[in-house]
Amino acid sequence: MKNWRNVFSWLVLCALLLSALPVQAEGLLKQPALVQIGVIDALLAGGYDGSVAVRELPRLGDVGLGTFDALDGEMVVLDGVVFQVPASGQVRRADPRLTTPFAQVARFRPGPALTLPTDIGLKDLEAWLDKALGETSLFGVARVEGVFSALKARSVPRQAKPYRPLAEVAKEQSVFEFSQVRGTLVGLRGPDYARALSVPGWHWHFLTQDRTRGGHVLDLTLGTGAARLASLRRLELLLPQAGLGGLDLARDRTRELKAVESAR
Repeated sequence: MKNWRNVFSWLVLCALLLSALPVQAEGLLKQPALVQIGVIDALLAGGYDGSVAVRELPRLGDVGLGTFDALDGEMVVLDGVVFQVPASGQVRRADPRLTTPFAQVARFRPGPALTLPTDIGLKDLEAWLDKALGETSLFGVARVEGVFSALKARSVPRQAKPYRPLAEVAKEQSVFEFSQVRGTLVGLRGPDYARALSVPGWHWHFLTQDRTRGGHVLDLTLGTGAARLASLRRLELLLPQAGLGGLDLARDRTRELKAVESAR
């Protein structure tokens, strides 16, 4: 009888554990995720054909960044609105019929606002945010509101086929310089191990407070500001239905990415 009781107890315990598994999985899947369209190495190789419509992005996240079909400018997603910064630098709301070959968006659920040190450059700002996040093996998202003593941003012209690699296109970028400007930085941080998928370290796009100017951030000096941060444990990757065939994705494009991200 005692053995039967032991077996019965064991069966009950197993049943409880098994019944808990779907609940645990469901809970994990409800956690905020970074939703990414495309991969950065494909963009570096000249994969500029859009695969997801802009109108879908606010359903996937309310903050983020990216670009548009044919590399037609920089994308900033802020408060669920998708903005387009073309080579002219004049911001407009993106046509929902446009598509994107690369974008990263998330449902932003940040912690409290953190006052940032004054008069710091881009590298010091990133180091401060890394420390505030605490765990850089996860993906991160940041929103920085502030007054920038100086800020340099860029956009690139729309491309025509046959597409050239991004490192070549970046040589034709339009550069915009701001002084004593108030605005918003949207930043996504990728861990080092995801370097072929996303940008390792911080990737920043900018909009002025009146949402009329902006671009991909090349450099800055922050006067005063505050940041809100969130870590993301989940990554949802959406690839083109036709795949990424025809692009050279075997080579290491680390140097190309570094040159593109920091091109002055």
